[in-house]
Amino acid sequence: MRGRTILLIGGAACVLTAGMPFPFNGSVGQAETVRFNAYEMESQQAAWAPQEVTIRQPNDGGEELIFILNNPTERTHAFEAPGLLEEIIDQDGSPLTRPLRATVAPGETMEVVIRFAPVESDRETEPFCRDGSTCYRFYCPLHRGDDDPGGIIHLVH
Repeated sequence: MRGRTILLIGGAACVLTAGMPFPFNGSVGQAETVRFNAYEMESQQAAWAPQEVTIRQPNDGGEELIFILNNPTERTHAFEAPGLLEEIIDQDGSPLTRPLRATVAPGETMEVVIRFAPVESDRETEPFCRDGSTCYRFYCPLHRGDDDPGGIIHLVH
């Protein structure tokens, strides 16, 4: 019964997020934190909500962006977003960036410091990308289904 409850809550969150008008569709504006919640779907698939987020890129590029990844489910999930970088501290205490793929254990929440990779001129544009923005897909690579229940981040320049 608990799995069905999580599925219903996750589904409701998606419906609420998808039904919002553009300015409120997970828009961050000048905020520094974006929250994502994992949820279960049918056929052993999983996704992250909200499924669409708009982030306004700061002019100086110095503002830190933090993703808070919450996994209230009973399975481990991962958050992957090709083109986004995760900033970590290496063994020597120096900052290091690597492609974003964070693994979140059941019932845990983690914070990830995000950096945007330099935009490549030959980078393919996502079909749902708005003019004046660069788009990044995100998904759970451990439980991604054929119908791709992933989401999209719009980075507005």
